[in-house]
Amino acid sequence: MARVTVVTLGCKANQYDSEQLKNEFQKRGWDVVDAQQDPDVLLVNSCTVTNEAARQSRQRLRKIKGNPKRPFLVLWGCYPQAYPGQTEKIPGVDLVLGRKEMDQTVEIIEEKSGLKSCGKGKIEQLPFSARTRAFLKIEEGCESFCSYCIVPRARGRVWSKPLDQVMQEVEILLERGFKEIVLTGIHLGYYGKDRGGETSLEQVIKEILQKTPLPRLRLSSLEINEVSEELLELMGGDNALCPHLHLPLQSGSDKILQRMNRKYLSGEYLEKALYFQGKIPDLGVTTDIMVGFPGETDTDFARTVELVENVGFSRIHVFSFSKRAGTPAAGMEGQVPGPEKKRRNRVLRDIGNKQQAKFNSLFLDREMDVLVESSAPVQGWSPNYIRYYIPREYNPGQVVRVKGKNLFRDGIWGKEG
Repeated sequence: MARVTVVTLGCKANQYDSEQLKNEFQKRGWDVVDAQQDPDVLLVNSCTVTNEAARQSRQRLRKIKGNPKRPFLVLWGCYPQAYPGQTEKIPGVDLVLGRKEMDQTVEIIEEKSGLKSCGKGKIEQLPFSARTRAFLKIEEGCESFCSYCIVPRARGRVWSKPLDQVMQEVEILLERGFKEIVLTGIHLGYYGKDRGGETSLEQVIKEILQKTPLPRLRLSSLEINEVSEELLELMGGDNALCPHLHLPLQSGSDKILQRMNRKYLSGEYLEKALYFQGKIPDLGVTTDIMVGFPGETDTDFARTVELVENVGFSRIHVFSFSKRAGTPAAGMEGQVPGPEKKRRNRVLRDIGNKQQAKFNSLFLDREMDVLVESSAPVQGWSPNYIRYYIPREYNPGQVVRVKGKNLFRDGIWGKEG
């Protein structure tokens, strides 16, 4: 039996795609193994959202190439999809495939490598994360065309998974014992836009909440102007939908937001974020912020800092602008020097750490349900996305009632309630 290893880099959507690829290999009779088990084929599901992500993809390939028992090496996914000419020149790679070849990937690999399966495939299984939370991708593609982003080129147009298929996959995940499902997509808020109003994200959520006993349902990421009143009502209700919104900000400067081709202004973001926090008890609001975008002055950065301080996020992911060939931002004037980008990144991370501690402190001496995800020490997540550390030993997948004792690392040290 031919053996394959799939290595995943990048986002939750990539994790889902890798599981789908593994499933396709198994259906054709391949044995999916770890990299330490000398596979015949090693497929790297690459990422190219930033220069660093692309560098990590190339670095992983170099490590594999140096292995004396080097397998047939396949570079797959967003990196070759976005930069086919560049990736085809990487030394040691036997085959380069973009995401558009998803359905034919295994067949092409068999043809090019000369390897054949045993012809006796395994029962089809739904792709899912190996962790206690399952990531269920219900939307593909993005058409926002932010000026710094290569994703539309790598992922293509919007496509929404039919509602009946979503529900079938939810039922399978429940049968496997998952207690939390995270609805994810390349641009989750665009779900249903390609179906002419036939369905919507809110409809998917209601179907899952009303027709399944799922303990927890979480949303991955939404734009600030994609959070509807209907969604807020669902989230504020006494149900399984977690009170957590990840709302990318990117910048607090209207000038920079317009140069980024974002679809909101800073005042709109602030007003809505404060409204959401006031409407939903214990809501965790997390965000992404980019520093050093071309043309970002000290004044622009100060506006970002001011907005962040006014919102009071529960967790912030800060990253520095990096040029992506093929995007409008790569050729913009006013490129910010590297040292200044690092300084701004550090300033915002310090603010984010303080805001996170302030938010977490609101839950000391309170009991929360924590879904255990890992051990040594035992760690898990509350519904509003606070990391809890628990002194007692629990198995991943257990939901434990925990009382917050004190702040610890990036979360809360708790004890069994």
